[in-house]
Amino acid sequence: MSVLDAPTGDDSCDDDGGRDDAGHDGVDGDAVSDEWPSHVADALALLDRAATQLQSLDVGGIDDRAELELVRRVERARRRIDHGTDQLAGHLDTGCAHAVDGHASARSALIHLGRLPAAEARGRVITARVLRRLPAVEAAYRRGAIPTAHVRAIAKTASNPRVTSYLATADPMFAEQASEESYADFCQWLKEWESLADADGAERTAETSHDRRHAELTENPDGGFSLQSGHGALEGAAMGEVFDRFIDAEVLADWADARRRLGELATEDDLARTPRQRRADALAEIFRRAAGSRRAAVPLVNVIVDQETFEREVARAAGAWVDPESPDRIDDRRCQTQDGTPVQPSEALAAALVGHVRRVVIDAQSNVIDLGRRRRLFTGSARDAALLQSALGGRDGVRCGWGGCCRRRGLQVDHVDPAARGGPTDIVNSLPLCGFHNRLKEHGWRPVRGPDGRWTILRPDGSEMIPPT
Repeated sequence: MSVLDAPTGDDSCDDDGGRDDAGHDGVDGDAVSDEWPSHVADALALLDRAATQLQSLDVGGIDDRAELELVRRVERARRRIDHGTDQLAGHLDTGCAHAVDGHASARSALIHLGRLPAAEARGRVITARVLRRLPAVEAAYRRGAIPTAHVRAIAKTASNPRVTSYLATADPMFAEQASEESYADFCQWLKEWESLADADGAERTAETSHDRRHAELTENPDGGFSLQSGHGALEGAAMGEVFDRFIDAEVLADWADARRRLGELATEDDLARTPRQRRADALAEIFRRAAGSRRAAVPLVNVIVDQETFEREVARAAGAWVDPESPDRIDDRRCQTQDGTPVQPSEALAAALVGHVRRVVIDAQSNVIDLGRRRRLFTGSARDAALLQSALGGRDGVRCGWGGCCRRRGLQVDHVDPAARGGPTDIVNSLPLCGFHNRLKEHGWRPVRGPDGRWTILRPDGSEMIPPT
């Protein structure tokens, strides 16, 4: 892997998509290679050799863990190459090299030379501009500590002119969070930071989404129907809560049918309907239930909001002057649904006025240690507390607690340490898992919660699962 690590931090990583690499593929490279300084030619030749070695690697002779570690190391090297290509895009943007071939901008040159989508070319140029103002992010990206997608998300947020004055203090925060969080959690954190830095803009966006709510049921030329709708954040979250439960019922029905036909050997491929078909049938069932019901069901949506944010919104609603909130305090703030949908504090306050408020007490490690009772929809306060604890542990809402698993539906809240082996029945010993990963616990795999509240997955032999890059 040392061959890969050496060239990928160079500023001249990728000029023409590898065509001009020391004449190897040589479509046009030989004609201009003599004009390159020796250090540029050497870097391209080294990069070409590294790419060739990577492509010809025989991984059949290494064990599974080594292969996973190889993927992890290559991913880090790829980020460094992305940093180099972004630097090159930035140099094109500030210089005039693109004009030699009549390109109007660096973006146009990148679209042409790399046959890139316009969005990707623009993303490289915007990223290069933003990184000049974010030295901590730039340094971490250069090292390969931050994934490229995280950097693109930062660039999009930093391009908001109303947050410019906060970027200098936010720079180290961006670098730290992007180096540690998953993409979904980081984007959620970034949205919340932007909503604090640009509070007026976030409030206007929420109002606009609500004002633009719509629903259309139209007949298609083939005789079928299409339903399209748009809703505000809190209204959409309430609808999503109901929709998800009906989808879960359809999934369980398909599994029951598959197991009747095939027994325990049934797999997902044996289910009678596709996910799209189950969602359509779930929606139709909601309409049928509504038509036959005399009393409308009231969905339960947990809105997680910290006390200070809620009290500030109460004061604002009462007409008191409230100082603008600093985005530097983003880690102390939370206002979202349990599933991770961002909610404006004004929406949370409105929901509290017409709904219910429940006190949830957590300790320093985000363990739920006290929870008020609820009776609607949930099977019990213990399950409810476990799901809330999972939501508090990450900003993207409740999902399977296994690293890399994105499943949100049909989660099972079970003992991490089985009760049969003395595992306590309390919130600290609970973790929402999908059915597949919950069953792995019966084969020696074990999630372990650290002092900081983070979960680590141990293999049957006691070693840790390879962590993210």
